[in-house]
Amino acid sequence: MWKTLIRCLCAALAACLLFACNSAEIQTLPLRRVTLMYSAAFSNLSASIAEDERELREGYIPSAGCNEVLLIYSHHTTGPGYYTPTNPVLERVYRTSDGKTRRDTITVYPDSDVSSTPEVLHKVLTEVKEKFPAPSYGLIFSSHARGWLPVDYRENDMILFGAGAQHKDYPPTKWLGIENADGSGIDIRDLADAIPMKLDFFAIDACLMGCVEVAYELRDKCRFLMCSPAEILTNGFIYDKMGPRLFHTDTPDILQLCKDYYDFYMAQSGYYRSATITLIDCGRMEPLAGICSEIVSAYGDEIAALERSTVQAYFYNNLHWFYDMRDIFFKAGVPKAEMDRLDAALSECISYKAATPTFFDLKLENVCGLSMYLPYPDREELNSYYKTLSWNKAIGLIQ
Repeated sequence: MWKTLIRCLCAALAACLLFACNSAEIQTLPLRRVTLMYSAAFSNLSASIAEDERELREGYIPSAGCNEVLLIYSHHTTGPGYYTPTNPVLERVYRTSDGKTRRDTITVYPDSDVSSTPEVLHKVLTEVKEKFPAPSYGLIFSSHARGWLPVDYRENDMILFGAGAQHKDYPPTKWLGIENADGSGIDIRDLADAIPMKLDFFAIDACLMGCVEVAYELRDKCRFLMCSPAEILTNGFIYDKMGPRLFHTDTPDILQLCKDYYDFYMAQSGYYRSATITLIDCGRMEPLAGICSEIVSAYGDEIAALERSTVQAYFYNNLHWFYDMRDIFFKAGVPKAEMDRLDAALSECISYKAATPTFFDLKLENVCGLSMYLPYPDREELNSYYKTLSWNKAIGLIQ
């Protein structure tokens, strides 16, 4: 009887110890850093972004029990061409003590949620902040994008939703468009308010988001912004190298993420050798706005009279809203003294920029790393919207 009792007590103690070990293994508080990959991939990008998630999970990720957390928010289609509603899922991903990758479901969201909306983005980030409080947050956002353009802008729809692989034999890109759901799209005027915490970095794996209009809207919300002024091929960022840059380091090495991206595409051949990447210190945007305001005030007529075909573009088709910011002023004939001040401000806020010699057939010769709108006088609807952007309010490009 005593032997039986002892065996029962030992079994109970072992179970308690096992539970305690498992609990200790996933215990991470107090946290130091939380990184979230936000995949708004309910679109034709679903398969490629799912592969990016797999590469991130299978790479160098936080181990159980450490003070860093990796979260992945996934919203995908059920298959190519299938756009029936699906449930977005938030997971925590970590490496167990035996070296295996584990995915713990945090939340399954309603299939009515549209991930590419400020409301859903805010809801997910708020939950992340509440369940994983930390002094440091990083966000990787992967989806389609349309730069600073308003969500409801409908001019040239066949162009907006037909760019990319439909031209020649170009590789597929994250062409302009959002998700295959009614009401999708995040207005950049709402983007900062949708983020309920200060981000150490915001890496946007989506087309044409390297525009000064976006960076300025985010100037008080994130420290470093990683983005592309041109489009991005569907392979996107280099996720299998992200782990060592983001985890178990004193600070996230976003500069190296940018270099990884550039080096990868620079090593490709043909049209796959197409990439631009910029790292912006958003906290240093105000001096840039100051000098741009002075230039626009003094040389507004010259800017308006520009022959836009002479200005460096970041588009290879008819997406004619994204020109190199510096080249706009240079081609407008801004004197050297003012250009020197502009270059100094650019060097302060742009920590890194790189571009392959061409993007498809577009030559990339005069690249400062930031695009800007060169206004079209006859685009009244677009220009009215542009007047409401913080960047235009700061520099007075459109009166």
